[in-house]
This record gives sequence, structure tokens and C-alpha cells, in this order.
Amino acid sequence: MAQDKKQSFMKGAAILSASTLIVKLLGLLFSIPLANFIDPEGMSHFYIAYNIFGLFLMLSTAGLPIAVSRMVGTAFSQGHRREADQVFSVAFWLFFSLGLLGCLVMFFGADQIAQWYGSPAANFAIMALAPTLFFISIESSLRGYFQGRSNMIPTATSQTIEAVTKVIIGVGLAFYIIRSVKVDPDRWAAVGAIIGVSVSAALGAVYLLLYKLFQGRWDRRHARGQEEPPLVSRQEMLRSLVRFAVPITIGSCFLSLLDTVDGAILMNRLQEAARFTQEQADWWNGTLGHARKFFDLPGAFVVPISTSLLPILSGAIAAKDHHQVDRISSTALRVTLLIGIPSSVGMGVFSKPICQLLLYNQPEVAQEAAPLLTMLSVAIAFSGMLFTTNAILQSFGRATRPVVDMAVGGIIKIVLSYLLIGIPQVAAMGSAISTVVSYVVMVVLNLFAIRTSLPHMDSVVKTALPLLLSSAVMGGVSYGAYGLLSLLVSPRVAVLPAIGLAILVYAVCVVVFRGVSYDDVVMLPKGQTLARLLRMKPPRRSSRAAVQPVEEPSAPAEERVPAPPREEARSGGKYAPRHMR
Repeated sequence: MAQDKKQSFMKGAAILSASTLIVKLLGLLFSIPLANFIDPEGMSHFYIAYNIFGLFLMLSTAGLPIAVSRMVGTAFSQGHRREADQVFSVAFWLFFSLGLLGCLVMFFGADQIAQWYGSPAANFAIMALAPTLFFISIESSLRGYFQGRSNMIPTATSQTIEAVTKVIIGVGLAFYIIRSVKVDPDRWAAVGAIIGVSVSAALGAVYLLLYKLFQGRWDRRHARGQEEPPLVSRQEMLRSLVRFAVPITIGSCFLSLLDTVDGAILMNRLQEAARFTQEQADWWNGTLGHARKFFDLPGAFVVPISTSLLPILSGAIAAKDHHQVDRISSTALRVTLLIGIPSSVGMGVFSKPICQLLLYNQPEVAQEAAPLLTMLSVAIAFSGMLFTTNAILQSFGRATRPVVDMAVGGIIKIVLSYLLIGIPQVAAMGSAISTVVSYVVMVVLNLFAIRTSLPHMDSVVKTALPLLLSSAVMGGVSYGAYGLLSLLVSPRVAVLPAIGLAILVYAVCVVVFRGVSYDDVVMLPKGQTLARLLRMKPPRRSSRAAVQPVEEPSAPAEERVPAPPREEARSGGKYAPRHMR
């Protein structure tokens, strides 16, 4: 049973990671052409619209999908299908209402928002992105439901549909506008690209709705004759959703709010303190936006880990399977570091050739974006750790702790950005520095909190050390190879085989330096075959260690949720969650 849970977690993470890889590759086909034929001033409007959109999206949907996933996952682990469906029904109409409200506010308030941001010309880009908020709100309720059932295929497929249509419609429309419009073509090309985003979100929502329709018919056919406890009222279920979602929403909004406020500080401080013109401020905002886009690429592969982790870990906690809780949490953190640490090192080492490659038609922009990306690359590993540690704390019902930790990091970021950006010699680099500092602070605070709930979990420092050593060897070998290849071919071309070599060297090093365990490898597709090829042997497990009691996870009194015995939970007894009584 424990092994099945871990495999379910790894399978879900693998599906979403594969989907994310496809989506990110398609995302490059969307963002790279835009970055190369739209000037940084026009791309500044694009990034401003996305920052505003991200804030509205988090306000509307951030905590609710997690709450839906957790409640649905708990219901399904206890065989309560009707309860899971009612959770979805309540959540869907809540998402529908919030998404529609946010869409209207964003559309009709676009002029005022753009003015506050310090870039009035971004108003039409904000208006064009508003419908996306409505469609993604609907998608969020559906994805939360499917993820609660540990079915990641609908989420992965809808993401792929969106990515494909966004490239075709968004890039095609932007390119057509650049060729056809004579007055301010860059501004309108950014609007055209965003229209493609809205259309793609609508198609993704339609796919998920159809999938849910067919899933519901299948469930009804196979659930006939099954007895379940009476359902609580929809009002009580709504209160349970909101109670759990509000702290997570506030915490998630900190990240989007930080990006939005940081962007506004950047635009205003560059003009008021550093004495840049409006055009110069837009240019630097667009350049920093490119660096952030590249910074987000590797970190996005960690999000599937936290998405898959929450329902599986919540089920293990509800079953009081303490040993499995420790193992799942340790595996999630190890896989996060396994991806994040080499990504930080690789992005930092190759920041200049990566910018030259991806911004091939904007050499001046690439030159200035490279040092910004070098600084941001330090935060890649911490960004991934933040998602995973938040998910672990939320699984224990400690939804308020990540909020507090992110608030502390957010205040530090805002203060640093305000002080540093106003210095002309620092300018946009101040935003990158404050980003790194804030992520480090938030992750360290989260790790302290996790240690109180999981005292027997693997040490993060011991887990990271062999991965750091492997990444250092990877960076040295691959950069040396890049230097030799640059003598023969263009540096923009040489970086590609150098990155391929880096992946190969890192894969060998993590095995040699014991950065991964036998259990981690066998969880992968064809894992046992791969473990034999790597000559990895299963660890010896003593029977005494297997039955050693694990201390009850601790949490603050106001956040501690008693895990129900299985018999009591099924019957809706006194230990059952409130929404199941």
C-alpha cells in the first residue's frame, strides 16, 4: 500500500513533468519569436499585462484548487465519490463567479491599472488578457478535482492544447500586425499575442469540461448500489473550502503581488529616482522580463511535484501512515533539489550564451539581460523548494505558516527593490538581487516549520551536498567544453552541445556521489532496469527499523488537525473532518 502511494505520487509527477516539458518547449516557440521581432518597449506592455493578470488570477483561484485537490483526495481515499463530486460542484460555481468578477474588473479598470503601473500604453494589453482570467478560473476548478483523484492526464492534456494554440494564434497574429500596422506596431503586436493567449485558455477550458462530462457518466455507471454516508450541506462545504483556501490564497498572492509591486517600483523608481525616461524605463522593464522568463523555465518543472504531492500526502496523513509521510516528503524535496540545483548552476554558467541564443535578433538586449539572468539563476533552486515546502505544510493543514513566511520575504524584497533600483548604477539589477534574497528567506523559514512536523524526514542539507558537488563538476566540465567548442563554432551554437554534455555529466555524478537512492530510481519508468544498468543495489532493511514508531507530526494548536482512524472516518464519526460529519 505504501509503495502504491509513492508510485502514484511519482507517476503523477512524471505525467505533469512530461507535459510541462512539452508546454515549456512550445512556450519558447511562443515567447522567443515575440522577444525577437517586438522591441523591449512593446514587450514591456506584454509583461505588465501578465503581472497584473497573475495577481488577479491568484486572488481568484490560488488557494481554491489546492483546497479542492485536498478535499477531493481525502474523500476518494475513503471511498466517498459523491462527496468528491459535491466538492467539485460547489467549487465550480465559486470559481465561475470569481473568474467573471476578476475579468470585468481587469477589463474595465485597465486604464487606471496601467496608469498606476507607470506605463499608460499597456492598457490595451491588459484588456486583451482579461478574458483569460475567466477561462483559467474554470480550468482551475476542474484541474483541482482531477488532481485530487490523482489523475494528472486531463491537466497535462489541457496544458498542451493551450500551448499549441497559443503558439499558432498568438505568434501568427503578432507577426501579421508587425507586418501590416504602421502606427506603433510593437504595442499592437503585444496585444495580438495576448489575444492568442485568451483564445487558447478558452479551448483548454472546453476540453476539461468535456472530459468531466464523460468522467461523470463513467462514475455513475460504476457507482450504482454503493452506499455512502449522508452529504453535508453545500453551504457547509463552501465554508470548508473557503476556510482552507483563504490562507493559501493570501500566501500565493504574495508572490504575484510581489511581482506586480516590484514591477511598479521598477517603472516608477527608474523614472523618478534614477532619472530614466519613459522609453528607457520600458526598455529595462522588457529586458528584465526576458531574464525572468528564462529564469522561470527550469523552476516550472518543480510545480508538478508539489501538485502531485498534496493529495497523496494528505491521504497518507489521514491514514496516519507516518513512515510513508516521511518517505513521500523526503522524496519530493530530493527530486526538487535534483532538478533545482543543477538548473541554478547551469543557468548561471551559461546565462550569456543562452541570452544570445534566445534573443538572437536583439544583441543589445541579450547583452544586458545576461547579468540579470546570472543573478536570478541563484534563486532557481530556492524557487522550486518554495513550491514543494508550501505543499508539505498545506498537507498538514498548516496553511497559515507559508503565508507568514512569504510575508516576511515579501517585505524584505519590496524594501530592497525600492532602495536598490533608485541607484542609477544598479537600476534593474536591484530587482534581481531582491528576488534572490526574498526566496532564500522564505525557503529557510519554511524548512524550519517542516522540521517541527516531520522530525524524522531526511536532512535537506545532507540531501543537497552530493547534488551540489555533482552540479559543480557538471558546471566545470561543460563550461570547459563550451570554451573549446566556441573556438570552432559560434558561441550561440556551442552552448547547445555543452548543455547536452552537462546533463550527461550530472546524471553520472549523482549516481557516483550517491545523490539519488535505489528507491528513487526504481520509481521511474523502467526503473529496475535502469538501476541494474547503473549497478545500484537495494538497501538492506532491518525489520526493527521497519516497525520503529514515528512521533506524531506536531503543529501549532490552532492548525493541528487530528487524523481520523479509518473506521471512524468512514462512518462520519467524531474524528471525521468537519465537512464529512
